[in-house]
Amino acid sequence: MKLLNEIKFNYGKVQLYESKLVRIEVFSGTIIGLAESKSMNDAIGTLSEGKECLILIVADEFAQFDRDTSDFSASEEGQRYTIGDALVVKSLSQKILANFYLKFNKPTKPTRIFTNEKEAAEWLLSLETK
Repeated sequence: MKLLNEIKFNYGKVQLYESKLVRIEVFSGTIIGLAESKSMNDAIGTLSEGKECLILIVADEFAQFDRDTSDFSASEEGQRYTIGDALVVKSLSQKILANFYLKFNKPTKPTRIFTNEKEAAEWLLSLETK
């Protein structure tokens, strides 16, 4: 898939690809709080020109998200540019937290957890054909 544009932060980057796929990468050793989460969400809106996208979130193994980020990410405001979310986890602790997020935050858009980025992207792209 072709990269069309990206916005970089010191804690991660937001990339727009063809097929309305947005890949968010969170760098290792960072803790994503509410301010960072909102900045990344605004970046999605900028790259997509306010349209809904397929969101692929890849967190490096030692990246962390605080509680406010989980609450915001599942909210109507946090999902305003989202068709569906695919969360790619790289550690057992991330998988536990992602499952907690799905169970207790209950995102309103289709959301699944993956350990493989390619499988996550394929699932997201399948949402466009439904």
